Amino acid sequence: MKVMVLYFYITNKKFISRLFDYMTYDTLLLDINTDSKIAKIVLNRPEAMNAFNEQLIWDLKSATELVSQEENVRVCILTGMGRGFSSGADLQEREASWQSTQDSLIRGYLPSLKAIIEMPIPVIGSINGPAAGIGAAYAMACDLRIMSRDAFIMSVFSNIALVPDGGLAWLLPKGFGYAKALEYAIEAKRISADECEKHGVVNKVVDADMLESETAAWASIIAARSPTAVRETKRLMRLAMDKGYFEVYEAEAEIQNKIFGGAEFKEGVSAFFEKRKPNFK
Repeated sequence: MKVMVLYFYITNKKFISRLFDYMTYDTLLLDINTDSKIAKIVLNRPEAMNAFNEQLIWDLKSATELVSQEENVRVCILTGMGRGFSSGADLQEREASWQSTQDSLIRGYLPSLKAIIEMPIPVIGSINGPAAGIGAAYAMACDLRIMSRDAFIMSVFSNIALVPDGGLAWLLPKGFGYAKALEYAIEAKRISADECEKHGVVNKVVDADMLESETAAWASIIAARSPTAVRETKRLMRLAMDKGYFEVYEAEAEIQNKIFGGAEFKEGVSAFFEKRKPNFK
């Protein structure tokens, strides 16, 4: 299935040339709305519970890189079509270019996971059902998460005598702590939306029929914030996942010095004193 990439506002010829480079995708839907400043990537293999075949891997790499380069977008949503976010790798695929499992992880999955983590804007994982295996890795790689009440995250690898991959061996302990993450991984337990909320791994849990609208509303709130402040805050907090207090402190000071007094800062201060909502260009 090929789907047109939708653009609601085209600003220049350079942007138009990029539009034609990324006109269609076989396995996902991409909506870049530069009016609302929100991008949405929808994994679109519902007949396979959005399992990752090689084409989806390449399509997601392209889509995430395209969104990363789009200056007029302030937040990205990643979700799945149909009954689930993603059931993981497509174990029924028989023909692929991978030389080995390691090749599929490094050459295949890593670029899009890296693009999500390093994307200058926040990525909201809108988890509409099972997020299992490599699907769990993509859900956990997002910056923010909203889940339907019936959704769950699951590291299924031990069921087939494998270890977590896609970075899950790092992402799960960061989210749940070592002991719970190990329990979930070696027993291949479902991690319910309520359990994710208890551990602070998910930001919001909503009824399934409200997930799409609640995700869109949340994205709109973020898109209205100062894009510089949001972008740099994401960068600092990602840095804090690996660095110590003093390194982060110094990075804060450097960034604050760079943006203090800028146009967005002046608009924020003016809006505060004028008792109105700021309008960040």
